[in-house]
Amino acid sequence: MLGKILIGVAGVLVLFVAVVATRPSAYHVERKLAVAAPAALVFGVLNDLHQFAGVLVLFGSPLEKLEPNMQKTFEGPAAGVGQSYSWSGKEVGTGKLTIEESVPGQKVGMKLEFVEPMESTATCALTLAGTPTGSFVTWSMDGNHNFIGKAFGMFMDMDNMLGADIEKGLAQLKTVAEGKQVATAAAGAAQADADKAAAEE
Repeated sequence: MLGKILIGVAGVLVLFVAVVATRPSAYHVERKLAVAAPAALVFGVLNDLHQFAGVLVLFGSPLEKLEPNMQKTFEGPAAGVGQSYSWSGKEVGTGKLTIEESVPGQKVGMKLEFVEPMESTATCALTLAGTPTGSFVTWSMDGNHNFIGKAFGMFMDMDNMLGADIEKGLAQLKTVAEGKQVATAAAGAAQADADKAAAEE
């Protein structure tokens, strides 16, 4: 009896492995959002990981808020291609984000590497398009699942799971960029008033 049970379990495991092996490894997740700030201003946030780190969402929460005391390191230039942001902590695991492509006012491409809790690599592309009221941001993520990732995908909707993080990240980006736009507009108005007052004296 026990032998039959073990054979049955082994058969189920073999079938499961076979099914997982046939699942596609590549994935693509994409989300879009309108931002009431010009593309040049939004690009400035994306192109500087010191600023972008504040809008990066992983595991359902902003990375910087998920574990405020995590170890983090910025390397490379002040902004643009070659700049990297590494983090390590109990809650956030270990990972690294590196800017690999930078087209002023149009696009920033990044490489996202996870070391722990599960090793994986993905590419992120954030593209910008100007609109009459500001800009339109498209955030996409592409990568390949390993066996564990494929198995996990059988029980979880990866588009919804990863897409939720991207949506929250876009919302964070919108808040930061629009806040900067308001501050810039206020500073410009104040300067205009000061210039006008000076001219009238």
